[in-house]
Amino acid sequence: MKKFLSLILFVFLINFIAILNVKAVSISTNSTTVNVGKSVKINITNVISGKEYQLKFDEAYFDVTSTTCGNRSKITSDCELTVSAKSSLSLTENKTLDLVVEESSQSDESKKVSITIIANKATTAPTTTTTTTPTNKSTDASLKDLKVKTSDGKDVSLTPTFSPTVYEYEATVSSTTKTVEVTPTLNDSKATVLISNNVNEELLAGETNKITVTVTAEDGTKRPYVINIKREALTSDATLKELQIEEDKSFELKEDVFNYTVNVKKSVTKLTILYSLSDENAAVDIEGNEDLKDGSKVRITVTAQDETKKVYTLAIKKENATTKAVTKEVKAEKNPLIIMALSIVGFGLIGGIIYVIKK
Repeated sequence: MKKFLSLILFVFLINFIAILNVKAVSISTNSTTVNVGKSVKINITNVISGKEYQLKFDEAYFDVTSTTCGNRSKITSDCELTVSAKSSLSLTENKTLDLVVEESSQSDESKKVSITIIANKATTAPTTTTTTTPTNKSTDASLKDLKVKTSDGKDVSLTPTFSPTVYEYEATVSSTTKTVEVTPTLNDSKATVLISNNVNEELLAGETNKITVTVTAEDGTKRPYVINIKREALTSDATLKELQIEEDKSFELKEDVFNYTVNVKKSVTKLTILYSLSDENAAVDIEGNEDLKDGSKVRITVTAQDETKKVYTLAIKKENATTKAVTKEVKAEKNPLIIMALSIVGFGLIGGIIYVIKK
């Protein structure tokens, strides 16, 4: 009986080890050799659910050109990727490198595959009547033309005028110009161009913004063209040049005065406001100019380019029936005929009193 139980336990252990081996992560490739500039496929299989793995290799020699693995340092399922031996490699002999896949939290669970990069070997011309002639690459890293425009399509003048042999330029744009568009034209179609200090970013106001256009010739020769663009400073004037209120003809705008009383009829519920800005680049916002009542306040906020703000406050004063009655009474008292009649009556009374006294 003990021998039978031992046999069962032995079989169970053998099966358990086999299961573990089946489940262990593995890495394979469709080729163990690759030429410079060429690629091979890497397959990662038997990834255990719930675990994370990472793929490691020498990035000085390989580039990933395609992958279904997502984040290479966080592999959670079977996947495939293609790596290529960098075309820039200059090897004099073959180079063998390992690609290793291992569990992120347990480095001893790992598998690797070795790939040999085949060095480029110089070819010897055959001893026949034909010979090979090396191709000379172009060294032309110049521009034929260079244009700069504002975001609204206006040309920006360069100083000095563009010339292929002049490599630094100055330009000035208004404070309202936030971005510019740089259009270089290559002198050689085999060359490439790169614009750095991204021109899509907003230019700093009041400062000189450096934009570099780098041309790379076919043979790798580089030539930078530099454009120093100065954007004028933002204005800070947040005042009104003129202000008129149609409902109050006596209203008058005064310099450096920002609080006013506006006298209007009782029926007025909204002001007709006419204004002009001291700086056309400023912006205006009017609040409270609706359903006006006696004591209401209308605020005119002027915001300059540099975000400086000034607020003009209009306090509403409405005329009422009592004011009108008092005005009429005062006017009646000042009527010349009434004043004359009262004077005659007064003199008559004084004369009568004097006459009675003398009697």
